[in-house]
Amino acid sequence: MGVVTRRVKWLASLGLVATLGIGSATVLAPSASAKARPRHHVHTTPLVSTAPVTSASFSFTASVSGLTKSLGTIGVSGSGAVDLVNDAASLSVTLPASVAALIPGGSSGPEVVNVVLSGGTIYVQVPSLATLLGAPWISIALPSSANSALPGILTTVGGALGDVNEILSFAQSHHAKVTSLGSSTVDSTSVTGSQVSAHVKGLKLAATLWANSSDQLVQADVTGSFGGAKHGAGISAVVNFSDYDAPVVITVPSSSEVRAIPLSVVTSVLGGLLHSAHFGHGAKI
Repeated sequence: MGVVTRRVKWLASLGLVATLGIGSATVLAPSASAKARPRHHVHTTPLVSTAPVTSASFSFTASVSGLTKSLGTIGVSGSGAVDLVNDAASLSVTLPASVAALIPGGSSGPEVVNVVLSGGTIYVQVPSLATLLGAPWISIALPSSANSALPGILTTVGGALGDVNEILSFAQSHHAKVTSLGSSTVDSTSVTGSQVSAHVKGLKLAATLWANSSDQLVQADVTGSFGGAKHGAGISAVVNFSDYDAPVVITVPSSSEVRAIPLSVVTSVLGGLLHSAHFGHGAKI
């Protein structure tokens, strides 16, 4: 197997991890834009004064279908923590055997990938790649524009996690349907639920959000699909949040364990891969 082919395969695997992570964050991030809009409260319990959270732990399960003809439905799970004050996060994702097999040196079983964001750099550990790369971790420095925007993005996420009603207000102001689900219990926590559904340029989205008495997000159950029944793709995910404002320790690997990879290499290889890949039932992008 040539060096270029090996790079394509392992970068594709890392791209899948990044895509899933970004997809989860995107559900939360737009709420900041709702701050200047009138609120449309749909909760059935009295709301208290809310504030952006400073940290959180999370766990998730997700399944993705229709990405390629050969992989079928891909299921992943993971957990992590985020420090929204110091712009740092850690994530551990378990890839299924079907995806792990695409990684050079990958085994026939699942593969655990670890990701750390700290100091404007993303660190990724893929065990199967350690021998090929000569180090257990790779690092990718974010461009200055992305690095300067990161604090604002994480502040937005902290505001959304700490004030679910902002998410609902944003959804309603953009013509989504919001329905109250009343009270329930999630992970032994008393919660109030809301269901959101929307259609955006061929993308069908639905989410169930459960908030605690402080209006902090406890669980998000999200599904999305696009492209129709025959040639479309879909994703479903359940994300649980806990330990708001608790101390978070994000451990960065030592320099002796890291091999730096230029962002230009990652983007060029992933860009060429995506433009030549066949998705779903023969559809191209």
